[in-house]
Amino acid sequence: MNLRYKPNRHLDRLHKILNFDVSDSFPGPSFLFLDAVSRAGIFAAVISTPVILWDLYKLNRYGWLISFVLFIVLPTLAFYTMFDLIGWLNVLVLFPLLFLGVYYYILRLTIPNWREPIFTTTPGSDYE
Repeated sequence: MNLRYKPNRHLDRLHKILNFDVSDSFPGPSFLFLDAVSRAGIFAAVISTPVILWDLYKLNRYGWLISFVLFIVLPTLAFYTMFDLIGWLNVLVLFPLLFLGVYYYILRLTIPNWREPIFTTTPGSDYE
């Protein structure tokens, strides 16, 4: 029995954004220009954040939005306010990006569980 899932463009877009891999598309440049590719990946992750947050809002995943604020926004503000005077800001600016990467990784693992199957053989379904 094949499971069919209800179409959801927000889930599809989240899945596409979070599972994009540069090294599959361009294996040569990703090996030769590792620094440039990593900077482009960081730039793409930061630029795609509003789209991901919008899709989470449209999917009513408010827990994920609250955890984004607690796990990404508040530590970023804390790093900028606490370490601005010390001079460690250049080094510690990478920690919020690390938190963002962990957040996206955990989000990527949980998205496949959000799909709603279409049950076509159950009594009372519309597909009898």
